[in-house]
Amino acid sequence: MPGRVYEQVAALGRDLAAAGDALDGLRPDADVAFVHSLPSKWAFEFAPPLSGVDGGPDRAAYERITSASYRGWWAAGAQARFVHGGDLSAYPVVVAAGLYVADDATLDKLRDYAVAGGHLVLGPRTGYADSDGRIRAVAAPGRLAEAAGLTYDEYANVAALPVRAAEGSPLALPPDAAGRAWVEGLRCAGATPLAVYDHPHYGRWPAVTTVACGAGRITYVGTVPSPALAEAVARWATPAPVSGFPATDPVHVTSAGLADGRRAWFLHNWSASAATVPVPFDAVDLLTGEPISGELELGEWDVRVLTSR
Repeated sequence: MPGRVYEQVAALGRDLAAAGDALDGLRPDADVAFVHSLPSKWAFEFAPPLSGVDGGPDRAAYERITSASYRGWWAAGAQARFVHGGDLSAYPVVVAAGLYVADDATLDKLRDYAVAGGHLVLGPRTGYADSDGRIRAVAAPGRLAEAAGLTYDEYANVAALPVRAAEGSPLALPPDAAGRAWVEGLRCAGATPLAVYDHPHYGRWPAVTTVACGAGRITYVGTVPSPALAEAVARWATPAPVSGFPATDPVHVTSAGLADGRRAWFLHNWSASAATVPVPFDAVDLLTGEPISGELELGEWDVRVLTSR
C-alpha cells in the first residue's frame, strides 16, 4: 500500500509535470565562488595542518577548512558555487581557503581578480606551497602577500579562541565569534585588522584583515572560523544577495535567469515550522500561476518556485 514516501514522490512528479519546460536553459546565479583544489585536499590528507579531537592528524582538514567558510555564506543567505578555475569576473566574491597547492598562474589570477574589482577572501594555508606541494621560499602567503597587505611566519594549532572586532571595524561580531583549530600570526603591512583574538598571547595578531587592492579588495581570515565568525564575514563581504531577497532564516532563496529573459526564485524553508518571507517584487507561482506580492508563507519543509511576471 502506498505510504508517505510514495505520496511525496508522486507529488514531485506532478510538480515537474506542471513546470514543464519553463525552466529549460536556466542559468543559476552565484553571490560567491569557492575555489576548490583536489591537489590541496590530497596534500592535507598526507600531511594535515589540523589535529583531530584525539590530538592526531585530521585527514579531513581540507574539508574542515572549506566547509567552515561555506557554512558562513550559506547562513548569510548567499548563493555559492564551487569552481576549479576559469573566469572569475562574474562573481562578486571569490573565496580561496585551504588553497595550499597552487601554481603561480592560479595565485596571479586571484590577485588580478581583486585588482579588477572583485572581493577576494583568503583563508588558512592559501598560497603556502607551489604546484608540487613544496613550501614557497618567500614570506607566506606567497605571491599573494603583497596584494593582501600582510605576511606571517608563525602558526599554531589551537582549540578555540574568542574573537572580537578591532577598533573601528565595520565587522559586526556576535559574542560567540571564535577562531578554531588554527591560527596564523598575521603581520599587517598595509592591511587593516577587522577582528582580533581576545587572548593574552594570540591577541597580538589579527584574526581577520582587509585591504583595498586595485579596484577591489582582499580580505584574509587567518583561522578556521566558527559558524558565528564565518557568517559575520560573509554578511559583511556580501551585503546584498544577487537574488534580491533579504537573508531570512530559516528560508534560503536561490535565483536564476531563464532563457526567455525572466527571473526565477527557489524558496526553501529549512525548518519544521511555517515561515513568512517578504517578496520584494511582483512574481508568479510557477506551478499554480498565482500572483505573489508583499509576502509569502511557506509550510514546514516547503519549497516554492516563483518567476517574474
